[in-house]
This record gives sequence, structure tokens and C-alpha cells, in this order.
Amino acid sequence: MPSAALYGGFAHASALWEVYVAPKPGLVDRLGSGAHTDMHYGTFVSSALALAPFWSQQCEEGLSGLSPGKAFPRLRSRGVAMEEVMFAATKGINTHKGLIFVLSLLLYGTGKALEEGEPLSAERICARGGSCVAGMVEAELEPLKKNLPPRPLTHGERLYLEHGITGIRGEAERGFPSLWSAGLPALEKALGEGHSLHHAGLYALLHLMLATEDSTVIHRGGYAFWKTEYREMIREVLLRGAPFCSSGESALVELDREFSRRRISPGGSADLLSATFFLHFCLLREQQMRLHGAAATSPPEESKFAREMIFSS
Repeated sequence: MPSAALYGGFAHASALWEVYVAPKPGLVDRLGSGAHTDMHYGTFVSSALALAPFWSQQCEEGLSGLSPGKAFPRLRSRGVAMEEVMFAATKGINTHKGLIFVLSLLLYGTGKALEEGEPLSAERICARGGSCVAGMVEAELEPLKKNLPPRPLTHGERLYLEHGITGIRGEAERGFPSLWSAGLPALEKALGEGHSLHHAGLYALLHLMLATEDSTVIHRGGYAFWKTEYREMIREVLLRGAPFCSSGESALVELDREFSRRRISPGGSADLLSATFFLHFCLLREQQMRLHGAAATSPPEESKFAREMIFSS
């Protein structure tokens, strides 16, 4: 059986690939800080490096055979520890809090599917991961309709009460449909047409932005903006061929400037782009194992494959 370290390596590579891909509208990347004034490319890289040792431990929870109900408290507890490490590395800046939640679930889902002896598929990984948070919306958001907590509401709680937006909680509980129905198909389509992983990532991001209830966008731009203008702007960029031609590239740069000016940052979609990369790497690994069998699970082969995920173009 492949090691948890390998899939932890995929998670690390995915976090690095997400921040490397550019230009991402309103988001931090290697070309700029987007809509943000308190973070930059180096902030994200520092955070990703600090989190790297923890990812394999989240996968181990699935490989150990723990049920979703027993695994989630352990995933959440370690996730809190990861947040503390992240804040220490970034001097208090939240770079990857959402990603810790998303990738922890998917790593558990990967480990659990492997422990069950099932072939890896995007739907299976997402379903196993989502099973950890079954009932989360009902348990954590629904009670707010009857009794408000003695503290200020979070942005996510307020959006749920005002518009029924469940955000990443709902996405996870439904088995991450935005990943296997939008992000991953877009990535694979672009790769199948011969585009680089970098450009395929940009293409996947735009499709995730269309598919996802991104609470960060709604908080910053408003619900009406997210429902209408935001999506119209993304569709226009895609219609102009982004990111695969000069016209599309120009449209993407223009959208980045506009989002940055208006302080619109689709952070939830960025987290799901990392998750899309993660699923892609897992499926590539599954294909390799089918071709080469047990030889592909040797430590040297696993190390080689993980390196290729980080340094491939």
C-alpha cells in the first residue's frame, strides 16, 4: 500500500502549485498580492512549508481504518495545531485556514479508500472525506435560526442566516461536488488538449469560481454581486479564451486588476484549486500503480513521483 508520506507530499505540492499559478484574479500569486495588502507570495510559501509535515498525519487517520465519526475529532484537533503553526510562520496572517480543513478531509478520504482496498477516484476520495462532516450544517448553522450565540456572528454564519449560503461546510458535506464536477474536469480537459499544468490550473480556477459558493467573495462584494456580475465577469474571460490565447490572457490580467481594485478575493475557490491539484496527483498515482504494480510503491519510486509533482511544468 502506498505510504501516507506520499499523499502528504501531494498535499504540499498542491499548496505550492496553487500560489504559483498566475495571474489569479484578486488572489495572491507569484506576480502580486491581488486584493490583499497584508500578505504576499512569500507569506504563502512560508505557510506551506510550515504545514508540510502535518499532511501525512491526516492521511494516516484514514489508512488506520478509523470511522469518519472517530476520525474527525482527531483531524480537527490536528487542524487547530496546524493553524497555530501557520500563524506563527506568517506572523498572524491567515493564509491556509480553509485549506487545512479541505485537504485534511481529502487526505482522510484518500487513506480511507486505500484502507478499504478501493481504487482511487475523485468521487470516492471526496465522498469518504465528506462523510467526516455529515450533519455539520444542521449541527453548526441551523441552530442559529433559533438562538444566536453570545458573540459576534462569523461571516459564514451571517451568510447562512441571510441567504442560506452553506459555504465550505456545505461543499464538504455534499462530498465536494465542485471538485469532481467542475475543477477536476476542467483541469483534465486542458491537460488533454496539451496545455501545461500551470495553464490548466488557471482554467480550473475559473470554473471553480463559477461553481463554488465562495463566502469570501460574497462577504467582500455582496450577495447580489456574487450572483450576477461576478459570474458574468468570469464567463466573459472564458469566452475570450482565457488562459490559452493572448486575448484571454489580457482579459485575465484585466480581471485581476479589477478584482484587486475592488478588494474581491475568491479565497474559497483558491482552496479548491489546491484540492483539484491534489486529486489530480492522486489519480496520476493510481494510473501509475495500475501500470507498474507493486514496484511503484517502493520508497524510491514514491519519492521520485512526489518530486515530479512539485517540479513538473
